[in-house]
Amino acid sequence: MNKSMFRIIATLSVFALLYICIVLVGNIIQIADAADRIYLGAGQPIFWGLLSVFIVTAISPFYLYFKLPKALIPPSESSGPEFDKYLVQLRQRLSRNSRLNGVSLESEEAIESALEKLSKESDKVVRETATAVFVSTSIMQNGRLDGLITLFTQARMVWRIACVYQQRPSPRQMLYLYSNVGVNVLFAESIEEIDFSEIVAPLFASSVTSSIPGMSLIMSSIANGTANAFLTLRVGSITKQYCEALSTPSRSFVRRSATISAIAIVGDIVKENGARIVNGSWGMFKGAVDSTLKGAKSVASKVGDSSLSSAKAVGNTISSTFDSVKNIAGKITPK
Repeated sequence: MNKSMFRIIATLSVFALLYICIVLVGNIIQIADAADRIYLGAGQPIFWGLLSVFIVTAISPFYLYFKLPKALIPPSESSGPEFDKYLVQLRQRLSRNSRLNGVSLESEEAIESALEKLSKESDKVVRETATAVFVSTSIMQNGRLDGLITLFTQARMVWRIACVYQQRPSPRQMLYLYSNVGVNVLFAESIEEIDFSEIVAPLFASSVTSSIPGMSLIMSSIANGTANAFLTLRVGSITKQYCEALSTPSRSFVRRSATISAIAIVGDIVKENGARIVNGSWGMFKGAVDSTLKGAKSVASKVGDSSLSSAKAVGNTISSTFDSVKNIAGKITPK
């Protein structure tokens, strides 16, 4: 990306942010005016209160961004002057990490041990995020919404992993991290060969048979959630490898190891949370069927009672009519 293109994008971004700010401030003014009409004098405090909330909300991401230290990009070689310089900078970085209090960082082996400890912390973040994606996308059957949720959650996960390693990427360095993660995700190898229904099938075999009506839909939903959780695990694994690498990793190696790691973990996530989703979904499905049957039975009962009442009313009307005719006939008949 050349400088002129970067300036154009930066200018457009600034104008977009200004437009959003103007729209939000305009909405705040409208809310304050409405409050002032309801209760005279309430507009000013509401305006400044909402404006303060907006300013704090807008500044918080920038504060969190600049609070973290800058990211370190590993050298291309695992030895030499650049590598030694990188180790010195990495040692200084890790020494300020609160998660490594009391951990020795004197040697390269000690640094690798410290990175392993941080790797365990990031594993928790990745597993937690993948579980949330699995549950949310299995329950919500909306393709576009699922995609947005997954994309936003994965982007947030990358940021959380960077926080574990105490990084504050500059715009260019952030682009470096996200571009490497994105490239490795887009150019995945043999993902289309993975049959996620095979991962889900044992769950249904152990709970209810797939021949029950409605189970195929539930199985398809969980398979979709499994695929999203798998992709989330891959993104997390790729991010970890770039954050903790002592030298620039090979993209092919990163992709292969991320796929293997994701396959090994996604099955456990499905086993831990799949049965709960199946039982809950089946309970909702069964409840809906029972409710429909009860409703139909109630309607049929009401219709039957109404028909019987109507029949009785008609019968009474006919009987009274015959009685009236009989009386009239008796009066007309000569004695």
